[in-house]
Amino acid sequence: MFSVGEKWLLTIKKACDIFGKTGENMVINVAIVDDEQKERRKLRECLEFIGKQKIKFAVSEFSGAEEFLLKYEPVYDVVFMDIQLGATDGIDAAKALRKIDATVIIIFVTNMAQLAVRGYEVNAMDFIVKPVEKLTFALKFKRALGRLLPRENSKILIKQDGDFISVNPCALRYVEVDGHYVVYHSPDGAVREYTTLSAAEKKISAGGAFVRCNRGQAVNLRFVTAVRRDTVEIDGEELILARTQRNAFIKAYAEYMAGGK
Repeated sequence: MFSVGEKWLLTIKKACDIFGKTGENMVINVAIVDDEQKERRKLRECLEFIGKQKIKFAVSEFSGAEEFLLKYEPVYDVVFMDIQLGATDGIDAAKALRKIDATVIIIFVTNMAQLAVRGYEVNAMDFIVKPVEKLTFALKFKRALGRLLPRENSKILIKQDGDFISVNPCALRYVEVDGHYVVYHSPDGAVREYTTLSAAEKKISAGGAFVRCNRGQAVNLRFVTAVRRDTVEIDGEELILARTQRNAFIKAYAEYMAGGK
């Protein structure tokens, strides 16, 4: 019989093995934002603990929110943010971060669990209560691995006007029907292909969790910044959330935020 701790470790190891095979030699970029050096050190030790399970990390430490935001570049996969950053409110810092990077995973670290419920304001994935313990940390991080599994390894070919264009499906914000064409929207612009939405969804499925918000549009849940009564927000752009799709969409989004693929 395994102890509770051993069972947790086996669960984490299994998740890490899956991630290792999927992510190959990819490095996970992590930022730790905490005004106490000992707390930053604890988090780094927890990452080293997980790192023994074949995962590589590049860790950057910041002692304050101002320094972090001033130097921020959208290269991080996960940000561990203290809620009480001296005179700074970590929630406000996270709100400022969301204006720069809508997709980075935010995990709050706090002495006061009741404050962590405000994480929904900034689409935070989870929170960890101090003092941080390695096994608890590992379980929380397992959810982050679930979000990180669809990575930038796969490419698809989109045929546009006789030319084949290589596109990273992970970077696609959403796809939509335009007559007999499907338009693929990414930060680099839009690409059109003569095909059906169903065929396009099969092609891009390896790049993340794409879910229809209405009959003619499917969005990548990775880039959803808000779900409202009748709309879905993708990087500041609002798409219609059809009444017939609403329940299924919210369920899929909740599962995704909980660490599902």
